Amino acid sequence: MAGDGPTTPPAPARAGTLVVLGAGTDIPDADPAAVDLLAADLLAGADAVFTGPGTPEVDPEAAVLFYAEAWRVERLSPRDAAHRLDVWFTGRPGATGVLVTAGDPARDVGLAAAVDGLCRMRPGLHVRRPAGVRVVPPERSPLAY
Repeated sequence: MAGDGPTTPPAPARAGTLVVLGAGTDIPDADPAAVDLLAADLLAGADAVFTGPGTPEVDPEAAVLFYAEAWRVERLSPRDAAHRLDVWFTGRPGATGVLVTAGDPARDVGLAAAVDGLCRMRPGLHVRRPAGVRVVPPERSPLAY
């Protein structure tokens, strides 16, 4: 008879996944032939792509626009990144976001602090930092034959 046994609590909603990648060619341990395709796949499969501020050498937003539609790309500043990502994940349980920094993500202290703050606000958030994976624009123009 329904309702006579112990109830099973509902499974908690997955808090989501944040993948952190670097943009540019100075990513340690990067094998260009293997990892650039992985970065393109991660960007294509993301619900949204967030970029940090650029440097004179690397503009992460320009790099990701080769792989992700502009409406899925949002630029963040280290000052408000944790709050804006928290708001974004709140409305999208189980979603996947990709955060792309200029250069090696391990060297971006501001965005690393923002990700740490986000993890404290969202304890169930899964953060992936694939080693050596980088986002670089294609070497050839899409208009070249």
